[in-house]
Amino acid sequence: MENKSHNQSVFPQHLPTNRNAAIGKLRLTAASAFCVAALAIVMPSSAAHAQEAAPQSAEQAEPFDAVTAWSEFDMLLRGAYAYFDRDDIDVEAQLERSKAVAEQAQSTEEFRLIVHQTALTFMDSHLIAGPFTSEDYSIVMSSADLDVAFMDGRAVVLDVRSASPAFDADIRSGDVLVSIDGAPSMDAAHLPFGPVLPDPTAAQLDYGVTLAASGKRGAERSLQVKRGDGPVRTVELVSTLSYSRSLNDRPPATVDFVGEQGDIAVIRVQNSLGNNDTIAAFDEAMQQAAGARAIILDLRDTPSGGNTEVARSIIGHFVTEARPYQMHSIPALERAFTVPRQFVEYVLPRDPYFAGPVFVLHGRWSGSMGEGIVIGMDAATDAVTVGSNMGDLLGGLWNRELPTSGVRVDLGGESLFHVDGTPREDFVPQHPVTPIDTAPDGTDPGIAVALRILEGAN
Repeated sequence: MENKSHNQSVFPQHLPTNRNAAIGKLRLTAASAFCVAALAIVMPSSAAHAQEAAPQSAEQAEPFDAVTAWSEFDMLLRGAYAYFDRDDIDVEAQLERSKAVAEQAQSTEEFRLIVHQTALTFMDSHLIAGPFTSEDYSIVMSSADLDVAFMDGRAVVLDVRSASPAFDADIRSGDVLVSIDGAPSMDAAHLPFGPVLPDPTAAQLDYGVTLAASGKRGAERSLQVKRGDGPVRTVELVSTLSYSRSLNDRPPATVDFVGEQGDIAVIRVQNSLGNNDTIAAFDEAMQQAAGARAIILDLRDTPSGGNTEVARSIIGHFVTEARPYQMHSIPALERAFTVPRQFVEYVLPRDPYFAGPVFVLHGRWSGSMGEGIVIGMDAATDAVTVGSNMGDLLGGLWNRELPTSGVRVDLGGESLFHVDGTPREDFVPQHPVTPIDTAPDGTDPGIAVALRILEGAN
C-alpha cells in the first residue's frame, strides 16, 4: 500500500499538520467541514499491521448507535475517498443497500463486518475496514496466490503466484476451480459480499471469486480443480495469510544472472517496498549488476505496496536528471474548497547509474507502490515494460478511525496518474503478457519474454 508518511501515530483524534490546523480556522459550510475533517488523517508505515490489531474488548455502556456510525462512514467515503465517483458500479444504490443493513447492526463487530463487505463491493484493496478477524477473507492481492475470473460460467485461473502454495500444488493458468471450500465457485464468489450485494456485476464476481479462492485469513482452503478433460482433483492449501507471513524474513532484494552468457541481471524486489532497508539493499544490488549487459527489474512480487522514498531511490538509478514519475490529485480538497489540487512528483539521480537496456516486469502481484514504480519507470526512463494488469490498489493510502464504531477505514485519498495523465490503474505495458507469473507448464513467462525482446533488439 502506498503510504505518504511514516512517523506519526496511526489514528489521530486531532488535525495532525500545520496545514490542517490552518484549514480548521477557515469558515466552511457543513458539507465542506466534513471534507476537511476527512483530511485529519495520516498514513501509517504499515496499514496492514494496523488492521491486524485485535479489537479492544470493552463493555458498551449504551446501546450501539448504528445510525450515527453509518453516517460517519458515509461522510468519510464521500469526503475523502478519491475514487468515489465510479462508472463501473452504482455507488449510490450500493450505499443505500448497505445503509439498510448497517443501521440494524447491534454491535460494533457486526457493524464493522457490514462496512468491510461494503468496501469489498468497490473492488479496491485499498478500501478496507478493520480491525480484521480470522473470519475475514484475505486481502487480494497481498495475500492471494491465485488470480481467477469467470469465463462462460466457469471460474478459470488466470495466473498463479510463483512459489506459492497454489503453485506448489500444481495449479496453473487455464485450470478451472469447480468448487471452493465445498461451495460451487459461482456461489463462493457471492459470499465475501454478504447481504449487501445480492446481485454482483461480472467484475464484482471476478473479484469475489478471487477473494474466495484466497480463503479466510485463519482457515486452510479446499479447492476442487479440473484441468482440460482430466479428472477433478481436490487440493488442500494452507491459509494465504500464513503463507504471506512466511515470506517476511526474505532479503529485500536479490540479484541473479540469466541469459546464454549469464550477463543479464535480474533484480527482484521481494515485497519490500515499505521497508526502508530496501534502499540500501537495492543500492547493493545495483553494484552487483554494474557490469551486466541489461537489467530485468522484477516487480511481480510487490503486492503490499510501500512508500515513495523506496520507490524514488529505485527509479533514481536509471535517470541522469530530475524527471517526473507520477502525478497526484486530491479530490477531498476540491470537494471542501472547490479548488483542485494536482501536482507532479519527481525522481532525482542516484548512484550507481545504469545506462544499459532495462526491462520492468509487473503483474497482478504488483501492488500500489509497485504499480507506482512501473508507471514511473515508464515515464522517467527508457525502460521496456512487460506484464499484465496490475493489482489496481487505488490511490495513495489514507486512514481514519471512526469515533462511534471504532472501525478503522483505509482508503485511497489521492488519485494517482502516469505523468501523461493516464490513471495508474489503466496503465498498459509496452508488451502485454498474460499470464506473467507462471506459465501453464510452470516456467517463468516474464523472464522468457524479456530475454526474447532483448535478443531480438540485438
